Amino acid sequence: MELFRIHVADELLDDLRARLRNTRWPDQIPGIGWKQGTELDWLQHLVSFWADDFDWRAWEQRLNAFDHFTWKGIHFVYRRTASGRGKPLILTHGWPGSFLDYLDMLPMLDDFNLIIPSLPGYGFSPRPAQVGINYRYVSERWHQLMSELGYSRYGAVGYDFGAGVTTILALDHPESVIGIHLTTLESDLTPTVNDSELSDAERRYLAVNREWETTERGYSAIQSTKPQTVGYGLNDSPAGLAAYVGEKWHLWSDLTPSTDFLCATLTLYWVTQTITSSMRDYWDNRWFPVERAYVDTPTAFSVFAHQTVPEGEPPRTYLERVYNIQRWTVFPGGGHFAPKEKPAVVAGDVAAFFQDLR
Repeated sequence: MELFRIHVADELLDDLRARLRNTRWPDQIPGIGWKQGTELDWLQHLVSFWADDFDWRAWEQRLNAFDHFTWKGIHFVYRRTASGRGKPLILTHGWPGSFLDYLDMLPMLDDFNLIIPSLPGYGFSPRPAQVGINYRYVSERWHQLMSELGYSRYGAVGYDFGAGVTTILALDHPESVIGIHLTTLESDLTPTVNDSELSDAERRYLAVNREWETTERGYSAIQSTKPQTVGYGLNDSPAGLAAYVGEKWHLWSDLTPSTDFLCATLTLYWVTQTITSSMRDYWDNRWFPVERAYVDTPTAFSVFAHQTVPEGEPPRTYLERVYNIQRWTVFPGGGHFAPKEKPAVVAGDVAAFFQDLR
């Protein structure tokens, strides 16, 4: 295990700004807004800020105030309580996010030892040059990391791909995982239910979810079949990267995070050249699927169903087909990226759930 410090070379940042300033812009149908994808005026504002106003050095200084480590190719932030005896929690982000998504929650979880890893192929965690890096592969690495840190019992938190990793972690290591807390249901692990067995509430939810997939699932079809092809353009054009990633943060949020935060996320993907490797999560989990099984580990769900494009609010009964739900809280605001959108709310729910688990 080695200490890690973030520093990006000046030449890399200069090249990024030059590429942004030399963007060749497409046209857009007047008045169409976001109906065909990322809105031109919104993106031009984001790119202008990224090129001329965004201060990555200030972010480096802020990020290096945390304790960063690497272990067997995995980068993680490690925050221990003053006594070192806090209950350990491992928090896993999703796509297209990063470890940055959870940092605002750290001061709100003072009673816990927190481990925030970067998924393989995201940011400072390189993805192994092989196929099959699925939920199970990653969850096993997480369990090994927690063991290396000296934790035989711990809790796990996640959203998006992080929810998938957290779920399999609980399935494979029930003797170690005291509980899991999720803010999204990972689509690859949804219940398999005959239509005749669904309740009316479940049918309404699935109808809304199917409508969301009709307009929003195109990216997933590409990334689970040909991530390498789209990766060339995203790895070469920062404006293209901003359009592709920024669209998700805008449409899947209740309130889009600040332009400064979006630029930090984009810069992390850009300087590490990990947008292509991050998209391979979709390919690996499609072609190397994990078996679905009931999760007996105590589970908490914080439900944040509000997004610019609604995905639907899952009924508790639907998720109880897969999880042993001990805590279920529906919040009036917040979307897919709840740990960043509503850090105090998520942190409060996490603390309330784990405080009595042993």
